[in-house]
Amino acid sequence: MTFRLPSEITTTKERIEDQWVYTFRHKDLGDIGRIRLKGTGNNTMINLDVTGDPDDPMTAKRREIFEPIGMRIANQMESIVGEGTEKIPHTPMPTTDKNIVESKIMPCETCGAPVAMLIFAGNTQTLASLEDYARLMYQKYSKMNLPTWVIGDLAEDTPDATAYILKVWPERESVRCLSPNEFNPELFKLQESHCPDS
Repeated sequence: MTFRLPSEITTTKERIEDQWVYTFRHKDLGDIGRIRLKGTGNNTMINLDVTGDPDDPMTAKRREIFEPIGMRIANQMESIVGEGTEKIPHTPMPTTDKNIVESKIMPCETCGAPVAMLIFAGNTQTLASLEDYARLMYQKYSKMNLPTWVIGDLAEDTPDATAYILKVWPERESVRCLSPNEFNPELFKLQESHCPDS
């Protein structure tokens, strides 16, 4: 094949049960999709999966990037293997990851009601990894409907160390690099303002 991936996309290949799986990863968005190849008699079934929950707005962004790449590769594969190839239209890939993700609900200081959610992205110091955690936890934080941040690891073990912090709900914001002393006041303000008349 003559097609080359864009510089911001990488791919890995692995055998999962009876199919070959090519996973595509964006340098900022994390995993965006995969191509699955499965032999069915004399045919090869090509499945294109967009990574993420269909209701997650970020899934549309991942689709926008992955779809033309996946379709072009699938079409080239089809032309190489011949007419015996069956190409299945892409569908959003359900979130099946069984990883345990650490999270914390921050309560109101007065009534104890939940006011914010923190998702801790362990061993993470890249935007792509923050996006992976946001994707994995989408169903939970969208259902909780609380202000939600994904927080990466501190860059170093010093009092002024910073971490990447990505607000994902209710509106997404650009990633920021903040120290705990810079970020914690935002949480304290939410906790204190929930019951202002108490």
